[in-house]
Amino acid sequence: MMAMSAAAWTIDPVPAAIMTLSLAALWLAAGLHKLADLKAFERSLEAYDIAPRAMLPLLGRLLPALELALAAGLLIARARPVAGAVGALLLTGYGAAIVFNLRRGRRDLDCGCMGFGARSQISPALVWRNAIAAVASLSAGLLPRTERLSGWMDAWTIVAGVVVIALLYLAMEGLRAAAQRFSRYG
Repeated sequence: MMAMSAAAWTIDPVPAAIMTLSLAALWLAAGLHKLADLKAFERSLEAYDIAPRAMLPLLGRLLPALELALAAGLLIARARPVAGAVGALLLTGYGAAIVFNLRRGRRDLDCGCMGFGARSQISPALVWRNAIAAVASLSAGLLPRTERLSGWMDAWTIVAGVVVIALLYLAMEGLRAAAQRFSRYG
């Protein structure tokens, strides 16, 4: 069996920055929308029916704070490995909560991921989305970055990459929400 060199497990700084900034934006948006209406988030947690009711107020405040800390941690090089790993664990936990409720036949739950008031039901697609984001979080946090000089084209590529990922995310969420609306009528 051929041994892999350590260089095979590095990532170019441009895609690494795109993943890191995109995940930081995701965590920032997630944390802020939960903080904007803590009561609605607590109701969403209660609907999942996986945590003791006595813990819901604590979880309702802890999770948004953790999400904001993950956003900041991804932007700090020394904290990035921990933020990437914890972010992957949190995304996996969110995915597990969705799977648990899907297996119980509770597809009508609002995922709480589109902002409160913008109802988005849980689905297998959310589990896959979280799994992909968890892998990206591990990659952004744990893979060493190749050292090379960066230029202005790299900066523009990073900005464009983050914008494209944000637009793809919004488009996928919009398509998923539209599919849910149409499935109710079919």
